[in-house]
Amino acid sequence: MSKKGFLGSLTGALLVSLMVAVPLAWASHKLSKVKQITKVPGFNPVYSTDGQYIVYSWRNTNNTEGRLYKKTANSTSRGSSITDSNASSPVFSPDGKYIVYVNLDDGNRLYRKDANNTEDGSAINDVSSVDPAYSPDGKYIIYCNSDDEGKIYRKDFDDKKNGKAMNIATSHNPIYSQTGNYIYYIGIADGKLYKKDASDDTDDGRVIDGIKPNSFTISPDGKSIIYSRADKKGLLYERRITAGGSGSKINKYTSDEPNYSPDGKYVVFSNGDKKAYLYSMKAK
Repeated sequence: MSKKGFLGSLTGALLVSLMVAVPLAWASHKLSKVKQITKVPGFNPVYSTDGQYIVYSWRNTNNTEGRLYKKTANSTSRGSSITDSNASSPVFSPDGKYIVYVNLDDGNRLYRKDANNTEDGSAINDVSSVDPAYSPDGKYIIYCNSDDEGKIYRKDFDDKKNGKAMNIATSHNPIYSQTGNYIYYIGIADGKLYKKDASDDTDDGRVIDGIKPNSFTISPDGKSIIYSRADKKGLLYERRITAGGSGSKINKYTSDEPNYSPDGKYVVFSNGDKKAYLYSMKAK
C-alpha cells in the first residue's frame, strides 16, 4: 500500500457506462454492478499480464499488510501465498515472468521474484521504497524513495543501487504511459496529478487539470484514467486523459488502488466500505 495510506470505509462499487452524446447535452450515467472477488481484505490488487490471475497483498487481522497472494481473477477464493515475507505493491513485468514488490520485512527494499513460484526472490535495491512501476519495455523500474521524501528514481536491473534520480517534485504513485514516453505521478505537496517526459530528468512535469487522486490507473490504450477522488471520499471517477474537468463518477463507494485488466475490460480495486475486500467491475 502506498504511503498515503488507505481511505476510510463503504461498500461495493459500480462502473459506469459512459454517457452517450445527444444534441447540445449528455445523457445521464448508468452505474453497472460490481463483483466481490475476495472474502478477505486485500491491498494493491493487480492483474497478471494474461488477465487470468490477480496478485494482491493480503491484510492481516491487525490491519497490517501480509504476504502476497495469487488468485484466479473471477473466483472469490483467497488464493495461495506466493511470498514468505510480508509484502506490498506488486507489479508484473510486461512479459509476465516476474513480480517486483516491496519487501516489508527487509527494510521496504524492492524485491523481484519469479511470478510462477512461491519464493521471495532477491533484493534489487538498497533503500526503503514504495510504489514500483515497470517501464513498458521491461528495462526499468521507477519508484519513490521513502528515505528522501518521495523523490522518483529510475533503475535498471543490472544496478542494485538507486539508479538515476529524476529531478522532479516529491511525489508518489509514479506509472509509465503505455508508450513509455511519459510518467504520471501524484504530487505530495498539492495532491494533483502530473505528467512528465520520461526521457527528460529535468522536466518538472505539468499538472493534469481537474484530477486530484488518492490513487489512479491508466487504461491499456492510454486514453482514459480511473482514479480514487481525494476530495470526494474516495469515489471512483473516470475521464478521458485529454478531456478537461474531473470526469464522471463511476461508483458511490470508498475505493482505492484501481487497476485495469490487460484488455481494458475490467477494473479491480480495494473496497473500503467492505473491510477492504477486493471487487471488480466492467470498464467501458
